[in-house]
Amino acid sequence: MSVLRLKIFGFVLLGVVIAALVYVFVVTFYISKDYLYGLPLVFTQNRYLSVDVYPRGCESATVFTNNYIEGKSQVDDVAILRHFLKKKKARGVFFVIPDYLRTYPLDRSPEIAEELKLLAADGHEIAQCGTYHTYGDDIARGAPVGGELTELNYDEQKDRIEAGKALLVRLGFAPQGFRAPEFMINRETFRVLEPCDFLYSANALAPPTTPYTLFFPSLSRGLLYPDHPNGFDLLEFSDQVDPTFKFHKAVRLFQRIHSLHGVFVYHTYIGEVARPERLQLLEKFLDVVQRENTWQCTLSELARWWLAREKMRVETHKDGSAFVVTIANKSSYPLEELGIRFLKFPFGVTEYVVQDQERRVITRGALPVKDKISVTIPGGSEP
Repeated sequence: MSVLRLKIFGFVLLGVVIAALVYVFVVTFYISKDYLYGLPLVFTQNRYLSVDVYPRGCESATVFTNNYIEGKSQVDDVAILRHFLKKKKARGVFFVIPDYLRTYPLDRSPEIAEELKLLAADGHEIAQCGTYHTYGDDIARGAPVGGELTELNYDEQKDRIEAGKALLVRLGFAPQGFRAPEFMINRETFRVLEPCDFLYSANALAPPTTPYTLFFPSLSRGLLYPDHPNGFDLLEFSDQVDPTFKFHKAVRLFQRIHSLHGVFVYHTYIGEVARPERLQLLEKFLDVVQRENTWQCTLSELARWWLAREKMRVETHKDGSAFVVTIANKSSYPLEELGIRFLKFPFGVTEYVVQDQERRVITRGALPVKDKISVTIPGGSEP
């Protein structure tokens, strides 16, 4: 009888272990998915040609972001960072809190509002970071500090996010991206952002190397590349690290993601990054980034590009002495400075013709051609 019990116990234990491993695999699959499957694009190359992933022949995309400019921020901190980025010829995204603690609205902070306008004039993107951060009513409902949206239902989130967006619009900014304070959202947040006409969400943090990652599901479903959360049209970007806090980790992550043609998004915080020692680390990190062939862009630029690039289709055929390349861009966003490299071509052709899905000729030239050509594919109509 004792032997039978031991066997039963062994089978039960084995079943529990297998179930736990399956659960961990399902929960963490998004971490390995991008490594296993690679770029989530319809077309990258066939036997005749290859098409670049990013514009101007860049091998990856890198985005600087900054969190928490609000009505109570120190104007000098914002100005110091603005001048620093201008000197480094770096652009990025500033996630601003429209009405901090429901007490410091940006429209009553003219100096901060003016700094935001100067940032926008320098080519930076102004995006939305929550609305109030957290205030008394949120904390009373059980929200952690910074978890502004975690205890709100769909209607409450929608009202609050729309109120914050309306305030930014009144100041002259039309935010296309959203990040929640402390990156804390719930499953209702994506349902709110899309009808509010946000192009992207930037609320996913790269998973920490702790047991928590193994056993608790993440709302993120992409690590190296943008992803569509829960089937929505808007994109979700994963943020990797603060290089002014974990410099060496940031360098390692950037180099790895760059080598995989991925998207590296990193963040800083306005009250901290203006300190001299933090600016020195940010300068060192930007030097690392700018030595590589990476597209330094804003998230709205990257989102528009990716929404067009991920569905782009390419067909090739021979028409007499011409090698015809048809590029179909079904999105409403153009693909500007898209690089094409000819690998080989059918026997007997003497020229190439690149056309869009409406068969409008974009460019043509003589074959063979050794150098990469650059084209702009206009946006089409959404299906």
